[in-house]
Amino acid sequence: MNQALLLETSLQLDKIKHPFLQELIKQIRLADTLCKYRDCKDELLLDQLLVSLDKEEHSSKNLNFDPLNQIITNAFYNAIGSIIEQRARHPTETYVHLRNKEFSSAVIFCGGVLVSYSLIWGYQSFGFLSLEELIESAETNIKNALTKANRYLDF
Repeated sequence: MNQALLLETSLQLDKIKHPFLQELIKQIRLADTLCKYRDCKDELLLDQLLVSLDKEEHSSKNLNFDPLNQIITNAFYNAIGSIIEQRARHPTETYVHLRNKEFSSAVIFCGGVLVSYSLIWGYQSFGFLSLEELIESAETNIKNALTKANRYLDF
């Protein structure tokens, strides 16, 4: 039993070393201007992005907008923009517009080219089933944005 737990913990820590997750953690910490989550471990911050039945039930009952949801949603798209900038070697600008209503949006420009536009449905419950799904979603967004940027920019 302990070996299985140790193996699972080790796999989680390996996943956290993924470049996108490292950038996401960095962006969350940068966005936390009130230092509310300063002492929160990286694993716990990422856990906020993972959806479980318990969390869904809790969030559907809780109508307050958790500031961490806003920070995480902004950080997710800012991390995508940062990775695009690193890979394309062109400056990026990321704009995330969160509303209290059902949908919001995020756009990313790279070298002045619109490379990503996302509608965010219900950012209050913004989440993923696993870290793998989170990474896959981010990498898909990054790949698509770089494909668009590559049409217009030289990198």
